[in-house]
Amino acid sequence: MGLLTIELIQWLILPIVVALGAAYLVWIVMQARIHVLAAKYDAALAKAECECAARRPGVEELLSELRFERNRFLRRTPGPHESYQATVITQERIYFRDIPLTGWIQDELPLGDGEELLPVNRALPEYSATALPPVAICGH
Repeated sequence: MGLLTIELIQWLILPIVVALGAAYLVWIVMQARIHVLAAKYDAALAKAECECAARRPGVEELLSELRFERNRFLRRTPGPHESYQATVITQERIYFRDIPLTGWIQDELPLGDGEELLPVNRALPEYSATALPPVAICGH
């Protein structure tokens, strides 16, 4: 091995080793920056989630904004022998604030002819929802 071989190693192989070492150092620095950015992103995301959780309404608050609307009226149709058959029509709808959540649900309760109309509390089924406000019933 002569002087030419040593110079060949210095001029060809040494720059390749230095380039590989520099690339490894750049890779380590970039990985550290990625970890720092990821940690900052996670911290910002956790802070935003805490702020949103503090402002998010609870279940009771959402249920308090539900509104239940009920219409009730009596329909009389002519029947045989000049008597009238009575039917109680009940229409119900659920709202969230002013947005209807359901369409009108209609129930018909035939009373027959000559029967008395039951009081409101007995003729209609009761719904045990404490969050729903009392319902105004319109009877005709």
